[in-house]
Amino acid sequence: MPEDTENSWMSCTLCRAGRQGSSVLNRAQQRRVEWPAQVEHTRPDIQDPLVYTSLDEAFSSMLQFMSTSTRQCKRFYRCVPSTSKTTHDQSHCRRFHSHRIVPIQKTNPLHKTEDVHVVVAPGTYAVTAGTWGKDQQTTHVVHVNQGQSVDLDFNI
Repeated sequence: MPEDTENSWMSCTLCRAGRQGSSVLNRAQQRRVEWPAQVEHTRPDIQDPLVYTSLDEAFSSMLQFMSTSTRQCKRFYRCVPSTSKTTHDQSHCRRFHSHRIVPIQKTNPLHKTEDVHVVVAPGTYAVTAGTWGKDQQTTHVVHVNQGQSVDLDFNI
């Protein structure tokens, strides 16, 4: 290839690349991009109800869903004739939809005998003990010397 032809081809290639670059730049400048506005959080994410749910809200939602499910289930079983209920259905109704009230056994952890050890500075103290939920209390006045250990028993 003659030298003149090679230079003209290279020059022509550079011109084409320059024109294409200018064309791309012009098109990019004509485009308009509208970015969404930055949302400023006035409170931390942990307090945002869309991000964070408190434990009370979670339990409230679960209780509401369970109540709705129970209502729908009762409606379904009321509409089904008792002759077409299977043993599984009857067992379910007895277990979950009966009106019997089962008493809940509540025990107070304070109703047990326990030992309490307290380290105090020397002095005179009034120690009071009582039964949870009752007005009756017993008080002992104790004088404690340096390095002394005192055992008290309360009969309540």
